Amino acid sequence: MSSVTFSDVTIRYPGAPAPTVSELNLTIDDGEFLVLVGPSGCGKSTVLRSLAGLEPVESGQILIGDKAVTKLEPAERDIAMVFQNYALYPHMTVADNMGFSLRLSKMPKSEIKAKVAEAAEVLGLTPYLERKPKDLSGGQRQRVAMGRAIVRNPNVFLMDEPLSNLDAKLRVQTRTELAALQRRLGTTTVYVTHDQVEAMTMGDRVAVLKDGELQQVAPPRELYERPANEFVAGFIGSPAMNLVSHRHPEFGDVTMGIRPEHVVTHAEPVPGAIPAVVDIVEELGSESYIYSHTADSPGTSLVSRQLPGHSPQPGATVHLEFDLKRAHYFSKTTGNRLN
Repeated sequence: MSSVTFSDVTIRYPGAPAPTVSELNLTIDDGEFLVLVGPSGCGKSTVLRSLAGLEPVESGQILIGDKAVTKLEPAERDIAMVFQNYALYPHMTVADNMGFSLRLSKMPKSEIKAKVAEAAEVLGLTPYLERKPKDLSGGQRQRVAMGRAIVRNPNVFLMDEPLSNLDAKLRVQTRTELAALQRRLGTTTVYVTHDQVEAMTMGDRVAVLKDGELQQVAPPRELYERPANEFVAGFIGSPAMNLVSHRHPEFGDVTMGIRPEHVVTHAEPVPGAIPAVVDIVEELGSESYIYSHTADSPGTSLVSRQLPGHSPQPGATVHLEFDLKRAHYFSKTTGNRLN
């Protein structure tokens, strides 16, 4: 197993006026499950592909363990990659798909069989080893792709949105299995997703990117409770943090952020609460999310969480009470956290 280090890494596509990734500094610990997350085009897949050796680096250095791999070919980096597309050979059995790379490396058949059997046991694929991919579900196919990576026993697993082709229920189940599997194997893993819920539930730490720049890297709870800037605050959390203009006694004009669970919805006026008109109510069973707007900000939704009970109807007037002790304040000019 090995750590991974990006040191001042800049990646620019030919002819592009600006780099796709700019001066990235990031260390991933040995055995850590790190998730790269951000909106489309933020550079997260480019970072992963540069670690795999599939994208050239304009400047800076990438290390796996203490070995500089920036100029090495993909085959020399001792990594295994799992893609969004399973990329299984349709004419091969599960066992042959999982052992294909080992056969290419001229490993003895007895060793290949043992490694495939061990990985299949870990992944719950033992009953399916003689099946073809067409006879498997989507989740089983993804596990075969995982097994193909596991049998190589690499220093680093790289995963590029491996669950995005699965339906919602299977995706939740598979991400739980995948996180548990990584902890069992203890292999350093870099995982790319655009889904911040997936990032928060799987990663030991989460690295948030925007426009090719690292915004914050921290454990999920820290990202949620102490976002480094306004972008991270608005990106992490579902529903997103409420962000509104505010006049603060100490900081002046700021952007105030407050989570939906820290906004109380009252049917009647209470001291300090502001009136708002309900736009829509999301009923989720165990809780409801109420989207509303104030008279002076008709285009801005404020989201509040309400536990089971009577929910207001769209068009009703409610009164929103903010728990200011739980508020976050961000600079209007830099977007950086102030408190």
